[in-house]
Amino acid sequence: MKQFYRLFLSLFIIIIISYQMGQSFGNSIIETQVGSFDLAGQPLTESNLVSRLGEGYVRLEKSGDKIISKKHIFWVPEQRVWVQIGLSHVLDEKMEHTLDTVLVTRKKLCDKDEKYMPKKTLELLATSKGIKINDSIDKVIEKYGKPSISKTIGRDKIFTALEEELKLREGVVLRYLQKELSNKLNFAEFYFKQKKLHSFLISKSE
Repeated sequence: MKQFYRLFLSLFIIIIISYQMGQSFGNSIIETQVGSFDLAGQPLTESNLVSRLGEGYVRLEKSGDKIISKKHIFWVPEQRVWVQIGLSHVLDEKMEHTLDTVLVTRKKLCDKDEKYMPKKTLELLATSKGIKINDSIDKVIEKYGKPSISKTIGRDKIFTALEEELKLREGVVLRYLQKELSNKLNFAEFYFKQKKLHSFLISKSE
């Protein structure tokens, strides 16, 4: 009887821990698609990106002669948004940087909008679950479930990539993480200003 009780108690504890982990880390599979950009598919190299869309505005972060990060930024007038393509800091086997993050935002990322338009029209910059700029916070939670982290800007002391990238001063960020460590995508973030989706970031970097 005591052995049965111990077994039952052990199973109960495992179930509770598994549930809590699921609540803490969010979805086991993080979003991979933004319009025609797929972070989980065949890696998009920088040369292919430039061939398709042009250079856009190039933002470099360097430490001495070493490039820490490189991003191509485009203004998409028909959707009234900016899209920023972040590249991996390491090179692939062909010595090329590959697509690492996709940021879609209403915030102006550089001057002279028309100068940095992509060479071809981009399809709607929405996630595979149909989430796009100006959607409600309720719609995102309905599609993706409870977030791993919910942060109110200026109140909660939790790191979010979007807050740092866009220098946010107000609003809410929902952050979704994977349940399990793997070489797949690590996180997705959605930023809301006045309960409307203002920016979102999909990333496979740590």
